Amino acid sequence: MAYGDYSGPDKPNKGKEGGACNRQRCQAEPAVFWNHGSHSWYCADCARQIGTDPVNARCWPQDFAVMFPGKALHPMFETRGQMSARQQDPTA
Repeated sequence: MAYGDYSGPDKPNKGKEGGACNRQRCQAEPAVFWNHGSHSWYCADCARQIGTDPVNARCWPQDFAVMFPGKALHPMFETRGQMSARQQDPTA
């Protein structure tokens, strides 16, 4: 179920890894993308839509660089595998 197609009660697994997407009007499963800003999990479609929004795409690198100076920039959304690979690579 894509974003905007749902207006009922939230699933109990909303925003959890593998559960329902954290976006307010989305209940799609599985939520496989972690958002480093909201600290919640999102489905692939919503992660792509949110991450490619012009404001988010411009502001995430700026905001992250200010909050964490000297650290390598990572994407706003990452899968568990991407985060694990980045943590194992000391240059990331």
